[in-house]
Amino acid sequence: MAQYIMRRLLQAIPTFFGITILSYALMSLSGNPVRQLTFKPGVKPADVARLEAQFGVNDPLLVQYLRWLAGDDWMRWDSDGDGISDGSVLISLDADNDGEPEPPGAKQGILRGDFGFSFIKKRPVLDLILERAMPTLELGLVSFVLGTGLGVVVGILAAVFHRGWFDQITRVLAVGLTAIPVFWFALMLLLFFSVQLKILPIGDRCAMTLEASCPPIWQRLEYMVLPVFVLSIGGIAGYSRIMRASMLDIINQDFIRTAQSKGLSDRRVWYVHAARNAMIPIATSIGPAVLGLLGGAVITETIFNYPGLGLTSTQAAISRDYPMVMALTVYAAVTTIIGYLLSDILYAVIDPRIRFS
Repeated sequence: MAQYIMRRLLQAIPTFFGITILSYALMSLSGNPVRQLTFKPGVKPADVARLEAQFGVNDPLLVQYLRWLAGDDWMRWDSDGDGISDGSVLISLDADNDGEPEPPGAKQGILRGDFGFSFIKKRPVLDLILERAMPTLELGLVSFVLGTGLGVVVGILAAVFHRGWFDQITRVLAVGLTAIPVFWFALMLLLFFSVQLKILPIGDRCAMTLEASCPPIWQRLEYMVLPVFVLSIGGIAGYSRIMRASMLDIINQDFIRTAQSKGLSDRRVWYVHAARNAMIPIATSIGPAVLGLLGGAVITETIFNYPGLGLTSTQAAISRDYPMVMALTVYAAVTTIIGYLLSDILYAVIDPRIRFS
């Protein structure tokens, strides 16, 4: 297993770099960020040119990508030994056009944990992501546990009581809840519980920062009720259908009939032997679920104004905050790789017969 995990991690390296290349190329096609941010009357062309040189967007695309990926100090050399690089191996990095090269290390690159500064917030992008990650984890973890746990339990019971009233009701509810658009369902909940009944807040949450923290979670549960309900309902509906179908297939197999013929109780056969084998398809969907857990729910966080990574990505895309968009893209790529690796590991945990060679 250790060799398999190591091999998958090594295979993820070219995948990661491929995602960064494609993402940066697509971002460059969206237009010059400086001209987008300075699109207003009265801006002098000289000021625009100065900002373009400062941000480095007038350099070749390959140079921009390498600087964003690995920084710019490795492109420099110090010919006179005075500690200040006065030339460049590849290009001139005179960002402010004053005729003097910038000091080395001005840009460190994402591989060193430096994602630059947000165009809109005027703060380091990494600090903003760390601030928004905690609300997303808080919301996603509760929704994941409720959605997965209840979905698996409902699916097992629906298969055990096949064609009974519980099975029929849960099947109809699962199909109906899956078909309802998330944004419409969230807005209807807000209209009913927050606008008409006024028993739950209409949205928002305390603004957590690195300097200040929110009250304990039990003092702000009311802000989580509706978002968690919206996110977990989809998980319950999806996992219950997957688990029900898998359980029905496992129950009809020979080893289940053999276990019953040996005198094992129906409860042990259904809830131990059958349920464990039926969990394998659930492991397949754990990867995307982890991605949602770590990446944030864009629609739900936006509707409920929940200050997580989902809402942050929406605001960054609308405001053309390119450093924030690219940092969130890298973050999503890493979480996707980790999520699918976790799915593969769960295969062997659930079913010891599975071996990776």
